[in-house]
Amino acid sequence: MENGKKYNVIVIALILILGLLIYQNVRLNREIEYLNNRVSNMESNINLELNNLIYGISDRVESILSEQQNIVSSFSSTYNGVDTKSGTVKTLIEFTLKQSDADSKVYLNVSSQNNSNGLNYECISANGLNYSCEIELSYKENYTLNIYQKSADGDYKKLNSYPYQKDIKSDFENRISFLESGTGTDKEKTTYTFKLRNKTFGEQDFKIKSVIVKAYYKDKEVFSKDVTAYNILNSEAVDKLNIMIAAGDINASALPEVKYGEISTDDKGDEYGSYMVNILHSETGAPVEHNNYPEYSFKVIVTLFNGEVYEL
Repeated sequence: MENGKKYNVIVIALILILGLLIYQNVRLNREIEYLNNRVSNMESNINLELNNLIYGISDRVESILSEQQNIVSSFSSTYNGVDTKSGTVKTLIEFTLKQSDADSKVYLNVSSQNNSNGLNYECISANGLNYSCEIELSYKENYTLNIYQKSADGDYKKLNSYPYQKDIKSDFENRISFLESGTGTDKEKTTYTFKLRNKTFGEQDFKIKSVIVKAYYKDKEVFSKDVTAYNILNSEAVDKLNIMIAAGDINASALPEVKYGEISTDDKGDEYGSYMVNILHSETGAPVEHNNYPEYSFKVIVTLFNGEVYEL
């Protein structure tokens, strides 16, 4: 009997020991698997960072080499007028070289999708470093510009590392556009603000003659105002308004004193206007119920001096 009890105790002890060994083995395997996964992830992260570093260094070296090979230190282009009869835009190209060869000539190559080889225009310079070239280009195409130097022995050398893009077609088709717009509403009114840009191409006829804002409630026109002379002139009010638009919280009463005037023009002749109009619910007849304020849709009608009308 006593021997049987001892036997049972031994068996139970062996079973417990076996169970403990199995548990420890399972736990050890899990820890090993976890460590393997961590090591694998660390290897992947290290490889990824190493590849990014290698590619970054390679891109940086390529950029430095390209910059060293680039002989053009500055490049700009401006529009000097449009001929609607011929469908062309006068474009002034100006650039500066880091060095020059007195016996060579410098050309501007202008290519497009319809003329991949492009046309060469000889550029003029008074000092051999600052060049200019005035050309007429169709406003129905976009262009790629490159600068070449022709030596006395007839060899051509490209002076810019990367081509310059002149998207005249895109500029012409998108002359008038919204830069920003937003609304703010309370129980009394809705404040509508917008900022627009007009690319004039240096043409008086392409300048803005009038700007009219219309508001619609349930597809019915309920408000109309000529805001041509209400461009916001003072920069502090414009900056504050831009912040409000970005935040989606427009509060006209929080603006500094607003000064109004005609649309602003930059040194390229392009026009920029910032406008703000208040639409009173009491005047539109739109219902205001508790915190349910009416929602308006807006249309901005821009008329140019040449009679063209744009609806934004």
